[in-house]
Amino acid sequence: MPSESDLTKLHIVFNGQKTPPLKVNQLFDSRRFNRFTAITGETDADFVNRYLSKFIQAEVVLGASPAKHVNSASEVITKVALTDALLAVANKKPAKLFEALSSGNQANVLNGLFKFEYAPAQAIYSRFYLLSNEESGDCRVILGSIDLTAESFAKDRNQYSEVLVFDNDQRLFNNLLDHFKHDIKPVLRPYFSDNLLKAAQQQLDEIKKDQSAEGTSVVILDNDTTDQVAAQDMTDIISHDLQQQIDSAIIPHDTTIAMRNVTTDRSLVKEEIERDTKQHDTIYNLQKLSVSPRAAKPKIKDRQKIYQQVKEALVSGMTPQQRTAEKKYTTFLYDRPMERNLVNNNSGLYVPNDAGTHPIPFGKLATISQIRDSLKSIGDVMQGYQRYVVDYSDNYGKRFYEAIMYSFTAPFLWEIRTKASLNPEDGNDIPNFLILGATAGSGKSTLLRIINQLTWNTDRSLIDFGTIYPTDIAQKKSKTVEAIEHYMKTGSSYPVLLDEIEPYFFQQDQYSRHLVVDTMNELVNNPRAIAPLIGTTNYDSGFTMLRETARRTYYLQIDKVIDEKLKGEANRYIYNVRQTLNNTLFKDFALRMASLLEDDETPWRSFDPKTGRLDFLAQTRQLFREYYKMAGMEVPEYFADTICDDFKESSRNSWAKLYLTQEDDFKYREGDDSLLFDISKLNPANGFTADSIEKYRNALPIELCVNGINGKRGKFVEIKAKDFFNWIGERNPYAGETPAAPEVSQDRQQPAEKPKKKGFWARLFG
Repeated sequence: MPSESDLTKLHIVFNGQKTPPLKVNQLFDSRRFNRFTAITGETDADFVNRYLSKFIQAEVVLGASPAKHVNSASEVITKVALTDALLAVANKKPAKLFEALSSGNQANVLNGLFKFEYAPAQAIYSRFYLLSNEESGDCRVILGSIDLTAESFAKDRNQYSEVLVFDNDQRLFNNLLDHFKHDIKPVLRPYFSDNLLKAAQQQLDEIKKDQSAEGTSVVILDNDTTDQVAAQDMTDIISHDLQQQIDSAIIPHDTTIAMRNVTTDRSLVKEEIERDTKQHDTIYNLQKLSVSPRAAKPKIKDRQKIYQQVKEALVSGMTPQQRTAEKKYTTFLYDRPMERNLVNNNSGLYVPNDAGTHPIPFGKLATISQIRDSLKSIGDVMQGYQRYVVDYSDNYGKRFYEAIMYSFTAPFLWEIRTKASLNPEDGNDIPNFLILGATAGSGKSTLLRIINQLTWNTDRSLIDFGTIYPTDIAQKKSKTVEAIEHYMKTGSSYPVLLDEIEPYFFQQDQYSRHLVVDTMNELVNNPRAIAPLIGTTNYDSGFTMLRETARRTYYLQIDKVIDEKLKGEANRYIYNVRQTLNNTLFKDFALRMASLLEDDETPWRSFDPKTGRLDFLAQTRQLFREYYKMAGMEVPEYFADTICDDFKESSRNSWAKLYLTQEDDFKYREGDDSLLFDISKLNPANGFTADSIEKYRNALPIELCVNGINGKRGKFVEIKAKDFFNWIGERNPYAGETPAAPEVSQDRQQPAEKPKKKGFWARLFG
């Protein structure tokens, strides 16, 4: 959202005079004016909630975006206005906007005080804003190239806008208000349809009957409901709204012919992006099929036939395998900070009620006894690893506890990111991905189930990566990643728990970069609740990630196995411990973390003095320390005090082993004080795996390479000798100095060893 600081890139002319930049709340002054009428291009819920909530009445018309192509008069209706209207409903934009409004503004809409409208058969490019106060007689007209969105007022964006403000110019105000009432109003329809408002009201009525939802008034509709609303609304646009405007001669009678011919020459104007093309094709075909096929003056078919065509279009592009894949994610936890009410113990988190018909608040303060019992249960889990894992140490155990703390924090990560980031790049320091790299038999899947029990009170939310799609399905890899992306973007903030992620996901750019890098970029530039991913993958002493992926991933290495001779005893022990696990502590944690998020004094930018890394779990650590204090228990030795950096340590160890065993292959260049290494030698003929070249290339820090990234490319990698030997902790034979040992975890301070879619609609319209 725009800050209250001056808006430096708006050229504001106030009553004919250039004026210093105004703040947004000064421009849309709800203290001086109490009625608001606007025609804008776009709006978003955050803007409405922040700046329009205090108006007594508001009427906002969402106009059209400039057309990409020159269109004829009939194409403006069919390829711009009607298509945009149907796409908006298909994308569930009205439902999403309504759900994102504060409960107070949702009530304003339901009570008719706030109206949102748009034109399904006319392209409205007008942009003006009218503010008035009937009691004082004051009025204001705002003209300009701005929308009611954060982007229009963001001072750090490379955009310039003109704003003309006219205060108490009654003639101009009346002129535009009359134009709005008489010319524009007749072509408008409600953006929030009767179908949507009816569903919202029904949910509110159910909430009133539910004692467990006491104090709740926010509407969050489930997917089935919004699917039904979308189908009904699209049908109404074609069968009712469009027909009504034809009958009233607002649009030409030959519009139906243009609708029937809307697919003519479609191939000449197809969009470059396949997803966008499929969206348009679907809408165009709906238009074509909605009128009689051969009549000279085609008429729109009856409502029931159109409704059936719409329903068929929604699922026509989805295979049974896709439908099955998208139903695997069923855990929903919604984070709504706007509804947070700590006085009433409302954390801002909501879950569906048992029937799945409406949201109820999530979070409940625990008693000291319950907190103590929960900590003891976690301690019993850790005791199992202490007792049965070979070569266990407390420093190694920190990784298990760190995973638990990450899972508790996961639903709030997107909020923490907005508070801890001074600029978008900082957001990458708060990763939305936790990967547990583990060997077989290390208990990684059990840990994932324990995390599920501690946060959700069940162990059945895990998704097996390899079985999202059947083995024999075409394009299984890309479809699997698409399904995971869908799980993460359902609107829930509960983490996607993914077991046994296959190595190709991390090593091949088209998969990990698309999901990890693109998702993180989306999060830091457009903060919202995208579910974190907590996953396990097999560690085979050569695990690697692309550099861009590693930068945005929290990696914990669990590379010690459970003693084979004690495996039966270990299984019985952990089974009994898991019977005691529940999410009582997590419910309490939700309220305490919500309190910290509401406190402007909470320090979110905490850096580790040794590594310099941002500790995004610092407040979580503090809360857990307070839990131990309340319970009268000592903080355990396996409690992590800062972020672990296992990917960096794993990379260091791999190159240390490579140097110690292949020392003759590192050729020293005295002039550059560098080492040349022929990376092509890491091939199967020399005893390495097929993908060893990329594993080692990815594991080599770019700052160690001569000429940066160029030093990592090609057949030879060129490494800065002094920095390399400092990194791996070995004596530099070309300098005569012994470097200090690198900082590594105590459990690893040992000599390096010698090597041994959602449905079709969800997929298209997201």
